[in-house]
Amino acid sequence: MRHNFQDRERWRNPDWRTKFVAWWEGYDLAALSRLARSAPASRLPLRGPVAALGSAAPAGALPPGAPPEAPKTDPDLERLENLQLDRQGEPVWSVARTEGAQMLWGQDCVGPGDSQWMIESVRSFGLNPAKSVLDLSAGLGGPARGIVNSYDTWVTGLEMSPLLAKLGMERSKALGVSKKAPIGHYDPEHFNQAGSFDLVLADRVMHRVRDKENFLDRVCECVKPKGGVLLFDYVIEGTPSSWESWNGWRDSEPLEVYPWSATRMADELTQRNLDLRISEDLTQFHRRQAVERVRRLGEALKTAAPEPRVLKALARELALWWSRLRVLGSGLRFCRYVAMRPT
Repeated sequence: MRHNFQDRERWRNPDWRTKFVAWWEGYDLAALSRLARSAPASRLPLRGPVAALGSAAPAGALPPGAPPEAPKTDPDLERLENLQLDRQGEPVWSVARTEGAQMLWGQDCVGPGDSQWMIESVRSFGLNPAKSVLDLSAGLGGPARGIVNSYDTWVTGLEMSPLLAKLGMERSKALGVSKKAPIGHYDPEHFNQAGSFDLVLADRVMHRVRDKENFLDRVCECVKPKGGVLLFDYVIEGTPSSWESWNGWRDSEPLEVYPWSATRMADELTQRNLDLRISEDLTQFHRRQAVERVRRLGEALKTAAPEPRVLKALARELALWWSRLRVLGSGLRFCRYVAMRPT
């Protein structure tokens, strides 16, 4: 693929999107920048579907032919957005970010691992109409509803973001599963769920909880005898190969993170009289999930023209995942833990 003068300018003064493309595609960004500065007439190659990210409109810019940005009209959603702010005082989740996230991860999903992946992940727990599940990472409720539809079981979905919980519950109502897949808001630092469940699952929740010991105590209280716990989370493994990347990741996260080591996570589950069946490193699989979704997004952006507010939110989402992927496998790992409560 050949690029014009404006494309060469991107390599001279790369923004985060251009850096993302270079890193993702395996280019030496410093060498490309030197070439662009020393040889203005040079034509710099860029390959792969992710190239579309490099030529996407800047965050906040109006893509050609796109309609003007529509003002927000739902004061309740605006209120929910502002209930959870990041360290810069911006909403952690906004309506625009949910739309951008679904462009990246799929309908009703706000991170890697779609409904089918979660359906397969819980298959070994023998779910059926007589059993119940507590999902502590409900998001927009896509995986929870997928479990309901596949196993005809009952799933109580809880979500840390008030906005995601609201939108997720509206989606469950629209699909006629509000009783079998309700979505509500909760604070994991003050978690005290009534009732007991055959399975409690949480995808990338633990590393965001400060008081993990208390949280795990409450989780275990929710599990029935012979019930299971399924955790997917980021854990520390060894020493970061780049402290710059490590600190960049922690600074880029909307809220503070408190990851345990892989060993401590396993030990804490065992100390609560759970039978730890599986402790598995899924880092490379997790990376492939993200890579595949970004490649699909690159293809979609060749023809799609998202609204400016969505494009801006999508840029923020990609920047966040760029920081995460830079440390995944280099000091940070993504692991799966399966534990059972004895009778």
